[in-house]
Amino acid sequence: MALPGADASNLTAFGRRRLRALLGNASEGRDVEMSTPVAQTPGGTPDTRARLNLNPARWGVRAVAEIGVALALAAALGWIAQVFPLRLPQGGSFGLEMLPILFIALRRGLLPGVVAGGLFGLLQLTGAAGTPFIFHPLQAVLDYPLAFAGLGLAGLVPVGALRGAGGVARLATAVAVGSGARFACHFLSGLLFFAAYAPEWEAPWLYSITYNLLYLAPSAIVTALVLWPLLRAYDAAFPGAGRGTS
Repeated sequence: MALPGADASNLTAFGRRRLRALLGNASEGRDVEMSTPVAQTPGGTPDTRARLNLNPARWGVRAVAEIGVALALAAALGWIAQVFPLRLPQGGSFGLEMLPILFIALRRGLLPGVVAGGLFGLLQLTGAAGTPFIFHPLQAVLDYPLAFAGLGLAGLVPVGALRGAGGVARLATAVAVGSGARFACHFLSGLLFFAAYAPEWEAPWLYSITYNLLYLAPSAIVTALVLWPLLRAYDAAFPGAGRGTS
């Protein structure tokens, strides 16, 4: 139903402008720089659409290339973790393979982080990024593709500018969310498939928690410590190129 006194052409033009404002530069085919913490609405509030980044058509060639580089780096770090002294008998070891995946999640948003993590999990599952520990098909899915895809949830956290205690807290929250999602998958896998390894005096759920925290907690802490200067260096080198300030 038309509004009284409204001109159809004006309404059409208004609709086009509104759609362009909602979708950004998608219709122009540009490589839109999506970084979770940074996109702001005109009112100054974090842009949820940018943090989710759910439309692969908007990622652009640069984003796909970044994901490819992140996968290569994560695979290299995964192999390094294989020879690190802290390697546990039922799988799991200290390592920094989460670092490139979390970087993608914070720079590009939720879905790119989930995709990068899931692809890396598949690389690990196939042996291309480490030696997998496979006990059951469902356990393999939980411990590899799903666990590392969960790292992409860090993209939900609006980290913003990494300045002061607030920046530290936001980055720590993002790393905690991503690594917490990974931990949840490993915990469920341990509870369902590795309960028999628990000592008689320890409940299976507690064994799964302690076992997985033994390597995930230090890995997450060191990853956050490395990610902090890495993101700050990126912001300094490429101001306004994807990670802005808030």
